[in-house]
Amino acid sequence: MGWKDLAKLGKDFVEAKKDELLTSDADKKAEARARADAAKDGVTGEVGTSFLENVLPPDLAKVVTDHRPENVARREAEKAAAAETTRRTDLSARPTAQLQLTISGEEQGSVTVTLPFDRTEDRVQTAPGPNEDPSEWVAPMPWLRVLVEALDPVPVGTTTLFTLSLSVPDYRGALGHYDLADLYRRGETGLIESWDVSDIFLSPDAEYSDTVWYWNPDGPGWIDVAENSVSFDLPMISAASSIHATGTVSWAT
Repeated sequence: MGWKDLAKLGKDFVEAKKDELLTSDADKKAEARARADAAKDGVTGEVGTSFLENVLPPDLAKVVTDHRPENVARREAEKAAAAETTRRTDLSARPTAQLQLTISGEEQGSVTVTLPFDRTEDRVQTAPGPNEDPSEWVAPMPWLRVLVEALDPVPVGTTTLFTLSLSVPDYRGALGHYDLADLYRRGETGLIESWDVSDIFLSPDAEYSDTVWYWNPDGPGWIDVAENSVSFDLPMISAASSIHATGTVSWAT
C-alpha cells in the first residue's frame, strides 16, 4: 500500500467521521460509522496507523490512537481489574457462612469452608404497588436465594468452587422440604410461574462458561430450608460433564 493509498484512506476516514458527527439520521449515522471503520481497517500495520495519527486533525487522530490494539487491550485490562477490585470489596463486606459440599460423578471431592454469602427473600406481594396498573398486575413469584461466592476458586478434589447459587421458587416463608422436580413441573403446567434452572448453579471458576453446572430438571433434586441453613441434594449438568452435589450452607443468626 503506497502513500497515495494511505492518503485516500485518511481522507475517506475524515469524511466519514464528519458525516457521522453532523447527521441526526440514525441510518445515515450507522452507514457513516461503517465507512469510517472500513477506512480504518484498510490501514494496516504501524506505518498506516502512524500516518493517520500524523495527518488527521487532533480529535480524529486521537480516535485512531485509541483504537490501537495495545490501547484497546490496556483499557480492557484496566476495566477488568477495576471490576475485580469492586467484586472483592463487595464480598469482603458480606457476612459469611459455612459451606459443607460433596461432589460426586465425573468430578469428585469434598470441602468444608467459610465463604461470603448473601441470603435474599422476596416479599410476597398480594396487591399492586402505587405505580402499577391494577388491571394488568400479576403477582410476581417470590424466591428465596442463597448465594455463596469465593474470592478465589476453592479446591474441591478434582475440581474447584467459585460460586454456588441455591434458589427456591414460589417461596412464601415456610421452612421445610422443597422438591425442585415438583416445583419445576408446576411451573411447566402453569400452576405457578414458569422458572429457569439457571437460578440453581455451581460455577468452578470466574469464567461462567460451559463448565458451569446447573440443576438437571430431568432428575430429582431438593432443597431443605431451616432457620439458619439450607441443605441440598442436586444432580447437575454442564455442557462438559455431570455431577451430583450435596451439602449444607449454614450461618449465624
